[in-house]
Amino acid sequence: MAKTHMAKTQVIPVIMSGGAGSRLWPASRKSRPKQLLPLASQQTMIQETALRLQHQGNAYSFADPMIVCNHANADAIAKQLGEIGISASTMITEPVARNTAPCAVIAALAILAESSDRSPEPLMLLAPADHHIKNTTEFRRVVGQAVPAARSGHMVTFGITVTKPETGYGYIQKGAKLDDHAHRVAGFKEKPDLDTAKTYMASGNYFWNAGIFMCKPSSLLAEMRQHSPEILQACQRAFDASPQSSGQSAGQTIALDADTFARCPAISIDYALMERTNKACVVEAHMGWSDIGSWSALLELTKDMSGNALKGDVHILDTKNCLIHSDGPFVATIGIDNLAVVVHDGAVLIANLDQVQDVKKIVDELTRRRDKDRL
Repeated sequence: MAKTHMAKTQVIPVIMSGGAGSRLWPASRKSRPKQLLPLASQQTMIQETALRLQHQGNAYSFADPMIVCNHANADAIAKQLGEIGISASTMITEPVARNTAPCAVIAALAILAESSDRSPEPLMLLAPADHHIKNTTEFRRVVGQAVPAARSGHMVTFGITVTKPETGYGYIQKGAKLDDHAHRVAGFKEKPDLDTAKTYMASGNYFWNAGIFMCKPSSLLAEMRQHSPEILQACQRAFDASPQSSGQSAGQTIALDADTFARCPAISIDYALMERTNKACVVEAHMGWSDIGSWSALLELTKDMSGNALKGDVHILDTKNCLIHSDGPFVATIGIDNLAVVVHDGAVLIANLDQVQDVKKIVDELTRRRDKDRL
């Protein structure tokens, strides 16, 4: 019995790679979304994520990752992972995007189907493919701190230490202490205005919501059955109707059935479960996290002493606080400040960095026009 109690916990990373990254247009496109781009380093975002999820420690170890992605990007993802010597245990391909709740439920069903004879039950770590974490050592340490709460049946989310009154992130309110590292979640807060963000920061009781979660697959399904049964049922039907192939070098592939998966509600795990369950808890993480959710966020990560982030064939004069990227054509700037200039695949974006969140409106307009060449 003692040996079972002390058994090392296996954590199965579920890399969620179904996002479009539309706020990083024109570099991020449907055929090569944000997670497949090298933005913060020489490695692509999904390569960074997969390498971060390699760990064999005393308290826990990461298994080979499970990937959930759009079917159109599956081959490119497998190729990029192969370049860094990593193979997915399972590749789950989505015919359409349905946000993170169906992604999480399908992954939990797949893990339980594959590990029904394993004891103890492995944990699952839901991690976006397109986030940047500067301090990998701290990330792995914090995952270890979250293991006890996750093993006891809680839905653990990772709360990022607030370092400035940020209006672009959702917030998590810290509640009562659960164990040495985890606190119950007192509430999830939508993106605040500046004054509210300042209040959150001053209180010391709030974290940024990183969208990273850890739990037992069985716990996630039980909580979904209680709080969002219609989503669980739709996902179960899609999973049961989906063909699985195995014996490939990259592990098994589950190609989600188009008709049944399209009937799954498109909703985030935050709304479908985390804001409804009484088992949500938060572990604080101070690990240099960014979701790189805009060109201004990328500038903050990669800027030089002049406040500029330059990539490609670029020459600047009297230019400061600008992000200038080109995938080919020579770009020269004179006397500009606080702009994003991005030239990629035949499209050019010039935007005030204070308004780069509106890039999605450009993508919406291209979608309305059905301009597939530029999407």
